Amino acid sequence: MRLVSIQDDGANRCGLVVGGEIIDVQTALSALGEACPDPGVRAFLERPDWREDASRILSAGGNGDRLPLEQSSLAAAIPNPRKIFVVGANTHSHLAEAAVFTQNTAPTRPMLLAKTPNAITGPHDPIPYPIETTQLDYEAELVVVVGRRARRVAEADVDRVIAGYTVGNDVSARDLQLSSWEENSFYRTHFLGKSCDGFCPLGGFIVTTDEVPDLPERKIRTTVNDEIRQDSTLDDLYFSVPQLVSYISQTVTLEPGDVILTGSPAGVAHFRGPCAYLRPGDVVRCEIEGIDVTANPVVAE
Repeated sequence: MRLVSIQDDGANRCGLVVGGEIIDVQTALSALGEACPDPGVRAFLERPDWREDASRILSAGGNGDRLPLEQSSLAAAIPNPRKIFVVGANTHSHLAEAAVFTQNTAPTRPMLLAKTPNAITGPHDPIPYPIETTQLDYEAELVVVVGRRARRVAEADVDRVIAGYTVGNDVSARDLQLSSWEENSFYRTHFLGKSCDGFCPLGGFIVTTDEVPDLPERKIRTTVNDEIRQDSTLDDLYFSVPQLVSYISQTVTLEPGDVILTGSPAGVAHFRGPCAYLRPGDVVRCEIEGIDVTANPVVAE
C-alpha cells in the first residue's frame, strides 16, 4: 500500500495509490458512510483503524474521486509532522569517514538530533540556500513514518508502530550546525543548522512496511548534478530501525505522522572537501530503491 499527500489549492489531501491512479481518501470514506473532516495524511494516520479503512476503500474499488498519478502534484508524504527526529552518525560507513572526529569510537546509544516542521518541503521543491551559510550539505536517509501513538515500545513490537517508509534529505548548514565560531565544544549545537526553511525534503510516497520485507537490501543513493556522491544499502545502518524506534519511545511519546530520519551513508560533502558543498543551481537527487526519490534544486534565498 502507498499513501501520498496531494497538493490541492494550498491544502494537502491524503490519497491511496492504485496502479497509475490516486484514490482521494476523504471522498472514498464519505462514499462508505465514514466521516473524514480532515483530508490530510496525518489525520488519516490518526484514525485508530486506518489500515482497515484503507483496505475497505480498496475492496470497494475506491469509490470517490480518482486522479492520474502522473498528473498529480505531490507534497511531502507528511507535510505537517509534529516531531522530526534525526539520528546522527548512524551508518558504519559514515562513522568510518568521520573517524578523525569520533576518534574511531562508535556511540553506545543512538545520537538524537531534531528539525523543526518548517524544514519540511516536497520531493521536487527548491532547497533554499541561506545567506548565513557557506557549507550546505546533503544526506540521503531512510525515513520512518510513525503510524500509531506509542510509548516504551519493545523492539519486537516496533512493526505495529510504523506506518511505513519514505526517503528524505537531511540538509544541513554545517557551519551553523557545528557553531564553528565557538572554540569551546560545550557551546556547539546541531539544532539551527538542521532547521532552516526547506531543509528536510521528503518523498511523496509512504510505502507501508508489508511492501518492504527486504528493507536492509534496498539501495540508497545521492547524486548532485548526476555525480554519484552516496551509494550504499540500508544494511549499513549502525542502529537498526527497531532499535531506533524503541529507544526514542522510551522517553518521548511517538504520535501518528512523526518522522524519524535514520542516518546517512558515507559521501557527505563535509568529508569530501570544501568543493563538495552544495551551491545555488545544483540539483540534489536522493533515492531509496523501490521506495521513493527526491530531486530538489538548490536556490539562493
